[in-house]
Amino acid sequence: MKEFYMLGNDKPFIVPYTRQQLACLTGMTVETVIRTVKKMESDELLIIFKGKIMY
Repeated sequence: MKEFYMLGNDKPFIVPYTRQQLACLTGMTVETVIRTVKKMESDELLIIFKGKIMY
């Protein structure tokens, strides 16, 4: 998604979905999405800034 919308730009990409929307898109529960996003943040794969997921 980042490559499609950013066209090679290296700036952080703000994921345009809520955690609820991500859960619906992936078939997971909201709780699982939250845990997964927090794990990815601790692994430094993404950043959460002011409640927004940045990749």
